[in-house]
Amino acid sequence: MAAGGAQAGDAGARRWSVLLGCFIGMGVAMPAILLVPMGLFLKSMTAEFGWSRTVFSSVTSTMSLFGAISLPIAGYLVDRYGARRLIAVGTVLGCGSYAALASVHGYAAFVAITGLAVMTGNLASYPAFMSLAQRWFDKRLGLALAIASTGLAVGIGAASFLITRMIERHGWRDAFLAVGLSALVIGLGNVVALVRDNAGPVPEAERRETTGSVDREGSSLGQALETGDFWLYAASFSLVILAVVGCNVHLPALLSDRGASPGQLASIVAIGAVGSLLGRLFTGALLDRFPVRGVAALFFLGQAVGFWLLLDGLRWAALAGLLLGAVQGAEIDLLGYVVARRFGRVAYARIYGTCFAVTLIGAIIGPVAMATIFDRTGSYHAGLLLFSLSPLLALGLLWLARVTPRSSGTLATN
Repeated sequence: MAAGGAQAGDAGARRWSVLLGCFIGMGVAMPAILLVPMGLFLKSMTAEFGWSRTVFSSVTSTMSLFGAISLPIAGYLVDRYGARRLIAVGTVLGCGSYAALASVHGYAAFVAITGLAVMTGNLASYPAFMSLAQRWFDKRLGLALAIASTGLAVGIGAASFLITRMIERHGWRDAFLAVGLSALVIGLGNVVALVRDNAGPVPEAERRETTGSVDREGSSLGQALETGDFWLYAASFSLVILAVVGCNVHLPALLSDRGASPGQLASIVAIGAVGSLLGRLFTGALLDRFPVRGVAALFFLGQAVGFWLLLDGLRWAALAGLLLGAVQGAEIDLLGYVVARRFGRVAYARIYGTCFAVTLIGAIIGPVAMATIFDRTGSYHAGLLLFSLSPLLALGLLWLARVTPRSSGTLATN
């Protein structure tokens, strides 16, 4: 690791400041400012360039493909060199690329720059911050992962608000520039002030009875890939993310098509962000107290209900936004938690990054599937019905997987 372990005397207190840094860092990570709010740019950019919604949505799918490629690499680099230096590099390159989107004048440039933003920005994203959380926390791991990923919900809400207002007043180009530069300043300040690596053991205050072995043991990436559980996790969360991203990209256009005003649209997006925030916080509290399958059932079934409510137009749109936002918040914590508990700490960033990369198959397919349905039928109705099945299938797959190690631990070999 790039930095030595914290001294025992102040490690207990320092873990909370590092967790605050994870919260802030996730708030300005690429998923918060680019991938999730991308749908807000759909109408203005398609109107200017004459693209269809399928063409625009393919950019989101391309971003997910770049994410699938870069996340395992980011996980390896985090385990090899430490999270802090990777976060600094990713913040500079990712946010700089994001701001450069203000200058695009064609489809090829748009795809290339978004791809660059995702590839470099993922150095300062899930693998780095979730790895930091599980390096500093164990007894309260669920809560720590929830707080870290809550920053994503806050960032989505803040970025969505700023993007909406900037597009209304100054256009989509200034929106990219303003959000990119703001994230750059906040992200670098966060690295300097709060983010710290921990190459030593989990602080004493976070130790469970079994933590001593967890510090030394766990599965390697190769060992994890050989288990059926890894692939059941990947398939389950792929289905959830397919529906999450597929809906997120098209939700602003879906609501606008049904007569939502800009104010209503902003309010529903904000409610979704609140749902995401609550989903993360409640998931963390629940995971430290209840079986993970039961927690997953609560949120996955809520996602299905959210899609059914959207079929009724704007009447239940706010409640639907809340439920869909909740599962968006919960799925990251759930995946991070089951990976940590099932495979241990030794190669966590690599295993988590690789598993999350596989789940992005859903993010690649979801937006294009929804756009294709709309372009062929002129409606999102069939897409909403199709997406409502995804969380039900996902829950069934998760129920088949183990969520704890088969033994006290298997020594990693790489």
